[in-house]
Amino acid sequence: MSAYRILGLLALVFGLVVLGDPTSAQVKLPPQIKPGGNPGGNPGGRPPVDPKLPPGNPNPGPGVGNPNPGPGGTPGTGTPAKGVDPMPPKKKDNIIWPKQVNGKDLDTTIKDMRTNSDPAVREAAVRALPLFGPKAREAGSDDLIEVLNKETDLNVKAAAINVAPIIFVTLGTTPDTIFTTGVGTVLRFLTNDQMQIRLEALGAVAAIGPHVRNVQATINTPVKSLAQQQSSWQLRRAATITLGCIGHGIQTSEDPEKRVPPETGTVDTLLAILKGDACAAVRKEAVNSLIGLGPVAISQQKRWRTDLDYVFKYEKDKSVLLWAHVLVIHNSPEGLKGNETHLEAIAKVLLALEPGGRIEACQALAVLGEQAVTKIDDLITIVNKENEPSIVIAAIMALTNMPSRDAATVPILQNVQNTHADKDVRAVAKDAIDYLAGRKKKN
Repeated sequence: MSAYRILGLLALVFGLVVLGDPTSAQVKLPPQIKPGGNPGGNPGGRPPVDPKLPPGNPNPGPGVGNPNPGPGGTPGTGTPAKGVDPMPPKKKDNIIWPKQVNGKDLDTTIKDMRTNSDPAVREAAVRALPLFGPKAREAGSDDLIEVLNKETDLNVKAAAINVAPIIFVTLGTTPDTIFTTGVGTVLRFLTNDQMQIRLEALGAVAAIGPHVRNVQATINTPVKSLAQQQSSWQLRRAATITLGCIGHGIQTSEDPEKRVPPETGTVDTLLAILKGDACAAVRKEAVNSLIGLGPVAISQQKRWRTDLDYVFKYEKDKSVLLWAHVLVIHNSPEGLKGNETHLEAIAKVLLALEPGGRIEACQALAVLGEQAVTKIDDLITIVNKENEPSIVIAAIMALTNMPSRDAATVPILQNVQNTHADKDVRAVAKDAIDYLAGRKKKN
């Protein structure tokens, strides 16, 4: 329950940053507090900042260049693209999946989504399919592919694309034929004539993550084309998010040195978007995606830093600049060393007049975690003196990502838990204390 409480509060906090922008750079949450997409809804969340983690389910929304999308992808054979590990088998879960959803069993649900004359019933059946669990994948994947290929109602087709990652990937145990055929079918919608369908396809591809490259090694090409569509900033924004989800580096073992770097074409595209797109919301997603990609290949580091210097010289949007400072520290090979001025720039935003700016600065320090531990006193000051609950919550989350100083922060959080006037702040303080205590016990 505490995890849901924090997620709900974080949704409020992030909503205050930029009204209508649900995909702001995401705080690296404690391990037990991980958001995910809900079956039947738009996938939610951004790729985690930690490049060792698999991508979250993005909620797409917005480049400069060719406005025409490239050709659709052809389903592959399932052979991994170069640099992409085969999907590891998933452990068998112990979840007891329902035998009926909305009063209908699996067979009836599958029949409804294919043949019911009412499109609203068909859509409801499509959205209910994942709720039956792995059996739905086994019994209904071919039917879902048929819906994807033959459905004429735009809303039903969009719903089918939306649940496709759950059926074809999440509920699977191996990168099997269902995975290959299903994902390949979804990829073809990236070049659909309907913008709504292209947006849904981008969300699905982003939800699948880098292993989509096992089906189409050149997946970057059609997504890059969509990221350059001048006719819609929302389409560019969605494609920019998707690039960050499919192109990030992959950790191949527990050894941090054994890591495949981000896909080079993706890095170049995102840097070009960050430098050149006319829409600040698109540029912000570019910098967020670059953070999520992780450190770039050695051969790209000089170009990466040169392009970021260009951003610091010409960028006018305060939020984009803030996260560019985070990017330098988070993904530079040297980390904070030599980049202390970027941390100081982030810390200055803690004093911003706009509440949204102070929240984002707390989020930025949370992303940096121990790299920003020298700013812990600034965060404690916010916790002790700030009147706006959403800002206090953001500061608490940042403190939670600096466990090395728990001896100093836990007493502060205990006082907040016992005395703060806002019940949500008290609840988050308690959850933070529990997390830090559990982490210390584990270590």
